[in-house]
Amino acid sequence: MKTILCVDDEVAMLQCLKTALESEGYKTICISQSDEVLDAMREEEVDLVLLDVRMPGLSGIDVYNQLREQDQVPVLFVTAFHRSFNLDAEPMLEMWREEFAKGTTDILYKPFELDDLREKVSALVGPAD
Repeated sequence: MKTILCVDDEVAMLQCLKTALESEGYKTICISQSDEVLDAMREEEVDLVLLDVRMPGLSGIDVYNQLREQDQVPVLFVTAFHRSFNLDAEPMLEMWREEFAKGTTDILYKPFELDDLREKVSALVGPAD
């Protein structure tokens, strides 16, 4: 069974993600504090991180950069802010060229359809088993 770490400061969003992903057979770990991501990943092997971009404390981009220094786990950004990925900024352009092109990173914009979530998760890590 594949494990997905869901990180969002909105409890309702975490519950939605948990319900949708567990109905597909994935194990989920949900946390609402961005500074707990690395600790959670040390405690359990994670196959995918669903990561909100705008959170109190460390932003999702900051967490992503920390993850890339330690691990190559796939990341699905989940955000309501379309401008979070401005390709005019060099770091975003580099991320787009490198990670998105390799298929190890993707974006899901809120609000989203559950079918879109399932498709993106499946594309990044395959089926749950």
